[in-house]
Amino acid sequence: MFLDDEVAASRTRRNEARWGFYIALAALAACIVMVLGLMTQVSTQADIGQQPATAHVQSEAGRHG
Repeated sequence: MFLDDEVAASRTRRNEARWGFYIALAALAACIVMVLGLMTQVSTQADIGQQPATAHVQSEAGRHG
């Protein structure tokens, strides 16, 4: 009776740990996709000859300060 409780508790802990790992892996994949998307956008703007938004903000701050 008590052994069954321990086995069930250990299964639950393993399943929770596994789901936590899957969630962390999905979050990492989402971050990688986001960074790659941002890099693609900036490189496309550089190819076209436009300034990225951050460069414009930095140049505006340099003029006024």
